[in-house]
Amino acid sequence: MSAPPLLPPDSISVQGLALTTLKAGHDTWHRAPRPQPVLIDCAVRAPVALAGISDLVSESVHYGILTKAITSAVEASPAPDFTPAQQGTGRALAHEVVDSAFGVGAEHVSARLAFPKKLLRADAAGWQVVKHRYTPYGSAPVTKEVDEFAFIENLRVYTVIGVNPWERLEKQEVVVSVDMRTDEPAEIDIVKIADGLVEQIEASAYLTIEALVSALTRYLCVDHALSSASVRALKPRAIAFASGPSVSITRTKRFYSTEAARFSSVDPTSHIAYLGLGSNLGDSAALLSAALDELEKRGIKVLRTSSMYETAPMYVENQPRFLNAVCKVSTTLSPHDLLRAVQDVEKNALGRVKLIDKGPRTIDIDIELYDDIVMRDGAVLSIPHLSMLEREFVLRPLVEIAPEYVHPVTMKTIAEHFEHLCPPATFVSEMYSVVPLKTFRGSSKQMLFDTVHHVRTPTYVMGILNITPDSFSDGGKNEAPDSMLASAREFVAANPDMIIDIGGQSTNPKSVDPGPEVEAARVVPAIKLLREQPEFVNTIISVDTFYASVARAAIEAGADIINDVSAGALDADMLATAAALDVPIILMHMRGTPQTMTSLTTYDGDDVVEGVAAELARQVRAAEDAGVKRWNMILDPGLGFAKTQEQNLTVLRELAYLMRSRRGFEGLPWLVGPSRKAFIGRITGAAKASDRVFGTGAAVAASIVGGADILRVHDVKEMTDVVKVMDSIYKRPEQLRSRRVEKV
Repeated sequence: MSAPPLLPPDSISVQGLALTTLKAGHDTWHRAPRPQPVLIDCAVRAPVALAGISDLVSESVHYGILTKAITSAVEASPAPDFTPAQQGTGRALAHEVVDSAFGVGAEHVSARLAFPKKLLRADAAGWQVVKHRYTPYGSAPVTKEVDEFAFIENLRVYTVIGVNPWERLEKQEVVVSVDMRTDEPAEIDIVKIADGLVEQIEASAYLTIEALVSALTRYLCVDHALSSASVRALKPRAIAFASGPSVSITRTKRFYSTEAARFSSVDPTSHIAYLGLGSNLGDSAALLSAALDELEKRGIKVLRTSSMYETAPMYVENQPRFLNAVCKVSTTLSPHDLLRAVQDVEKNALGRVKLIDKGPRTIDIDIELYDDIVMRDGAVLSIPHLSMLEREFVLRPLVEIAPEYVHPVTMKTIAEHFEHLCPPATFVSEMYSVVPLKTFRGSSKQMLFDTVHHVRTPTYVMGILNITPDSFSDGGKNEAPDSMLASAREFVAANPDMIIDIGGQSTNPKSVDPGPEVEAARVVPAIKLLREQPEFVNTIISVDTFYASVARAAIEAGADIINDVSAGALDADMLATAAALDVPIILMHMRGTPQTMTSLTTYDGDDVVEGVAAELARQVRAAEDAGVKRWNMILDPGLGFAKTQEQNLTVLRELAYLMRSRRGFEGLPWLVGPSRKAFIGRITGAAKASDRVFGTGAAVAASIVGGADILRVHDVKEMTDVVKVMDSIYKRPEQLRSRRVEKV
């Protein structure tokens, strides 16, 4: 611990000194300078030990002497060089008060001057100044500015605010207080800022005080370029027997000026931009991925990507449908240099030729946002992009990766703009999520999913093809190449559009992990054998593994998708490997390992759905941090993994809620694997896994009702029939039309 100071930081203060001054500037009605009241709190740090012993006024900065000095400074006529700007704020007078305290022997002074007639709607406004003066040995006195800020006390405004229905019907009083600082000591136009705050508050209709104070601090730091702002908002009428709830926050200009602040310790010149990507000519999915690679080559770091969407053309409608996405990048380039870089990618790297404005194109890259700047450079560059707020194909992917980004012109978040453009209760979207399959046999293919409404695209069936001796349901059945081929042919005969999921390791808790070498020796030859058969050339194949080395070998052998039951948690290299291979990865929820998961079924609050959602969301972010493109992610709630029977049923029952429970799941397809699971056997009494076909059918049906996009099953023929019937009932566009029942 540090040693205590030789002398304690004694303090002498004068509180609530009421004086009249001509130096306060305009009054409430903006009239020319005239006498105004001012309330002064002044505290000085001065040792009182000698005065305490001697009881002599001369041994201390006496409060009476201090009061006289302050009064003299405040009530004196303004000096000839006292400018109108200084008269308008009271800042210069606050400095005079501090200097007057120095004149009577004080060393550290804090003065707060409140002008109760400065603003019409506020109790007071004014300045607080803190200075320290000391005299180095043999030198002249030195004065240091410690702190200085302007403030507004209890600004009363009426607005709509609150979550209760009655609070949305009528405006109520909100009391706001603010402290405001600049980068360098400078004037702050308190009156103009107060008028702006009133305008902002009256035009708002927030549900929460948190949202209001967040918007106000942003307004102060961005629109008025203040270095920091502290805002406190109080709702006096909200609680019957309390003065009211309040929220206080402090934000800095750097907090809002650029998201790159979090990278400042690495590179203070970094900027954050959001780029819109589009293509409707050529191999569009491959072109979007190639555009990201080309940006990286130019030193533009891709931080996150949105889902990829197939969208209808806008403006010029007689052209092919587009693939669209948004990416978040970090760059040291200025906005105009970034524009030149993306135009170079478009024209020189990816061969875009613009024939018709907003017409067909191989690639289109737009700068949607850049830090928090507003730039209007004629026809050359406009930031934010002028049309972004009217485009679902921009806002839907953008809200996935930047929901809380505040549009620097409208001062509303991207999430607010998206909900305004696409009201969730009534809006019908025609956008589809795309999962591109980057095959090594030619151009990319696409899997299409209606992740918005879950009714416009058919459900995929994934057939389980285990090349293992010990799987709980079909162990040993497909070990021989001929048997494996026969099973695969049965699958495709029953459902030509299915996915074949090949696994070389059982996740049965009683099984022993064979290790990556044995697993690869099982699955890689099987994948190669399938690809050698003409009927499987275009069949989608996934590899069921949590080992990165097995995943890489399988993809290189011809697999399209990685299916990881641990969502990348069991092999530290898996997510980076999936990112490098640029292939889809299924991220399934599981805890522990297949051998330990049955003991890990306790969830906070006994809420398995919230637990699964939170843990899957963490793995989605981990995948993004590892470089996995969002359009390469598929989620799986992990039925049967680290869940009791009742928890499995709860997940199925609340699947629709789970899929929408986290911001961060938007646009992502969901796979559900209920096939022959033990919880089905316990319900039906079928001890043998192969006898659980009808129970599996019920679980498959429930999954489709909940919105599942892919069903992973053993019994492909039977489950394909279930899927066909359920899709005919539930996966139809007319599901979007609500039937109104009129009261008789």
